[in-house]
Amino acid sequence: MRRMLWAMVLLVAGVRLRWLLVVLLVAPLSAWGQPSSFVPAHHSIGLAGPLSGATNIRPAFNRRLLGLINNSSNVVFCTVDGVDAAVDEGIRLAATGTTGDRVFFDRNVPQGPVRCFSATAASRVLIIEGR
Repeated sequence: MRRMLWAMVLLVAGVRLRWLLVVLLVAPLSAWGQPSSFVPAHHSIGLAGPLSGATNIRPAFNRRLLGLINNSSNVVFCTVDGVDAAVDEGIRLAATGTTGDRVFFDRNVPQGPVRCFSATAASRVLIIEGR
C-alpha cells in the first residue's frame, strides 16, 4: 500500500501537484479498509400447529445476525441446524412479553435453516437475519 502511494506521489508530482492533493483527499473516502455492512431482513412466520416444525428459512452461509422473536401468547420451539423442531427440542421461546421470548445471535451465528414449532395454532415467530 505504501509503495503504491509513493508511486502515485511521484507520478502526480511530475504532472501537477494539485492532483496529489485530490488523490490524498479522495482516497480515504473510498471503500478501502472500510468495514463491510450487512442488510437486515425479517420474516414473519405463521405456525399452524403440530406440522409447523417443517417451517423453514433457508440456510444462509453469509448470515452475520440472526434473531428469533416469539410474537404470540404460546411457547414456540425453534432449531437453527436444519433438524425439525419439536416440543422440548431446540431453542425455547417463551410467550410474548415474558423473559425468554427472544434470542439473538451476533457472534457464532448459525448458518443452517431455521425451523420453528408450536403445539398450538395461531402462533407467529419473527425471524431477523442480517447479511
